Amino acid sequence: MTGVGENENWAVLAEHRLERTGLQVKLDKGFEEGTYCVCIEFDELASRQGFTAAHRLAERYCAALKGQLGCRAGYSLGQIEDASRAEGTRRKRDLESTFLSFDITTGDGRFHDARMQEDFRLAFLRAGQAWDQVEARAQAQRRKGREEEFRRQLARLLEGSTYEGIDVATKERLLAEVPALAFARKSMEL
Repeated sequence: MTGVGENENWAVLAEHRLERTGLQVKLDKGFEEGTYCVCIEFDELASRQGFTAAHRLAERYCAALKGQLGCRAGYSLGQIEDASRAEGTRRKRDLESTFLSFDITTGDGRFHDARMQEDFRLAFLRAGQAWDQVEARAQAQRRKGREEEFRRQLARLLEGSTYEGIDVATKERLLAEVPALAFARKSMEL
């Protein structure tokens, strides 16, 4: 960014890429003294998963990061701005605008780059940890749902005429052991 009329040039203060999602997270100075801008870009993710899914994911991550930054004293945070809705919520989305942003204003209205970079780094790490936990829980729930559905389908199959010659104890054993084999838990080996 360049300061208006002052010929000031500065680089992005912090830039991180979330490898698994493809989200690009940036911290930059704003145009007004003491204002910073956080930008979440989801262009790469939108090209892989589609705009709506990528937008939804970016919104959730942006809210998590904003929540972590909100825990830090001395800042006021602006509303999340959606560039795809720049023309208003009643209009169709601009699918070329694949970023969300929000402002951070320091309490004293001055720039504190080193402090902001450190606070942003910590918020980024904490938001990442929280994000990983949420994703792990969601994955575990999906896995459990698939395993339960597999068990129901296996039970229906075993009740069919093809397997009427198998005794009840064997069917119960199959229902207990086959899903466990089909959905074996992966353990981490050190």
